[in-house]
Amino acid sequence: MIRDGRYEGQSGDLSVTLRVDADGSGVISADVFRTEGRRYLASARTAPGAKVALDDGRWPAVWQASPANKTTGSLALDSAADGTVSATFVLDAPLNGLPARTGVIVPVEHEDDALRPLGLEIELEQGVPAPSPVVVEGIERTVGGCLRAAGFAVQEIGRQSSIPAGIAGAWDDSLLYTMLSDLMLITGDASLRGRAWELHLLLLSRAAIPGLAGVMFDADGLLQRQGAAVFTAGFAGAARDQRIIRTIVHELGHALNLAHRFERAVGRADSTSFMNYDWRYLGGGHEADYWRNFAFTFDADELAFLRHGPLTSLIPGGEPFHSVRYWADGAGGHSPYAPEIPFDGYRLALTAPEAGPVFAFGQPVFLKVTLENRTAKELRVERWVLDPKAGPLELLVRRRGAPQDETAAFTPIAQRCMAAMDAEATLTLPPGASLSNNVNLTFGSAGFTFAEPGEYDITPVLAIPGRDPADEPVQWLVSGEPLRVRVAPPQGLAEERDAEVLRTADVGAWFALGGSDALGSARQALAEVRERRQAEAGTGDPVVAAITRTAALDAARPSIRFTDGEFVRHDGDPEQAARLLDGLGAEALRTFDPYTAQQTAALADRYRDAAER
Repeated sequence: MIRDGRYEGQSGDLSVTLRVDADGSGVISADVFRTEGRRYLASARTAPGAKVALDDGRWPAVWQASPANKTTGSLALDSAADGTVSATFVLDAPLNGLPARTGVIVPVEHEDDALRPLGLEIELEQGVPAPSPVVVEGIERTVGGCLRAAGFAVQEIGRQSSIPAGIAGAWDDSLLYTMLSDLMLITGDASLRGRAWELHLLLLSRAAIPGLAGVMFDADGLLQRQGAAVFTAGFAGAARDQRIIRTIVHELGHALNLAHRFERAVGRADSTSFMNYDWRYLGGGHEADYWRNFAFTFDADELAFLRHGPLTSLIPGGEPFHSVRYWADGAGGHSPYAPEIPFDGYRLALTAPEAGPVFAFGQPVFLKVTLENRTAKELRVERWVLDPKAGPLELLVRRRGAPQDETAAFTPIAQRCMAAMDAEATLTLPPGASLSNNVNLTFGSAGFTFAEPGEYDITPVLAIPGRDPADEPVQWLVSGEPLRVRVAPPQGLAEERDAEVLRTADVGAWFALGGSDALGSARQALAEVRERRQAEAGTGDPVVAAITRTAALDAARPSIRFTDGEFVRHDGDPEQAARLLDGLGAEALRTFDPYTAQQTAALADRYRDAAER
């Protein structure tokens, strides 16, 4: 008899993991491997749009070996009189070594009612209690229970350590990245570069950014959707445990490649999924309604993806974050809850460095982004509205001459999730006022944004929730003019050798994080590049200026490592940071956009003051 659950089987040199989910998502799916070394070949699922009935026995299927390598086919299940089950796969075209139009029959056995395994390690800062189970409508809710309801068999992994209270003061992205890397390697016995059904979470007190509830990291080749952190200081009162459980599952959902429901691409601000914000629900102002309707679950398309998405799209260490449009894969297309309405009352603009929009090969690409209120009314926005790590700002990048469908939205390596839209989290732009920030587009979850020399168009897009004259929710869509930048090729053999360093994932992550102790080899390699180039071209060399600025940020930050079973902290060195930045003259600052240049000069003053105290 065929029943829902996970099956395992083998036939010759092929191994199969089969998932039957007739009573849940109405989908059957499978992952196929070479038995030797369990090398992944492809994933299959019954075709979207039709709920399977097990009596049918055979269904059309879609197959995928990678996002660019797909075909169609069929999937059949047969149950013999003795209770044994066999799966038959047929592909319409060859796919990653699997033959076309040849039935591949694999006997399978039921292994578990859960559809996918998931190892989970949670490390706690001292004084931060794990959330207690919450009973809602007679049902006990826990992190593990919520994941099991989504189809996962959750198992504790690693060797839990207790992070000393207050060791960081407040945690920034770089400190988090370093701590996750250390603990995953040492206590979690995890690989930072391999795919595995394992997730690692830090449960901490306070973040360096006010209002930050959680962070998930996804760096190409490093910590790829494997680690996250949740901050509990902002949760209090009777609903504390409920909100922490929701936030933990939310961050783990990101690590499994789930996007926010309110995002412009998804358009489901009406969702009560784990992946929505309460303060974004129904366009904002409906927090109580969100919690009244919150059922500790994901939406149907999210559940179908978690249970049956292609292995590489879902598994930690697999495809980059936000690279899978699972919400648009079902029948009937994608229908946003709040329609997008272009609005020219707000102006959005990008500004290149004062030295011009031409970047040396390997030079980090910093730009200034500005939002201006051109209406006669005040504009109320979240403080992080121009932070692509946390806010609704999108930066669309297309290489000149490439087809329009090759435009890609830049996705940072750190995804920040914000806790609330309260008075401290918002700011008001009066008529005629503007707000600016800098954006670092060098390295994201998919790797280097400008991996090849050439010209690129960068377009800023901002969706601001609002209400139309009939008080219906809308997304006011603000699009800026494209900014064209040019990335120059290496000039000579020396710069080609530098390019080999500047285009490594460690270096990209070091620039994106503002330095990190976990990336010491990148720090050393860049110090050598800086020394050589500075001797030849001075501190005005744009690559030298970028390395120097990031090295100063790195030097000023405290160092927190987990070594030989102990947590060790060393204070930052603001004097060294000030010396580094003081060496950047006017020519060097011109290689940054105006906002970054201004902030760099201000940092030099701040570090100098700190060193003198």
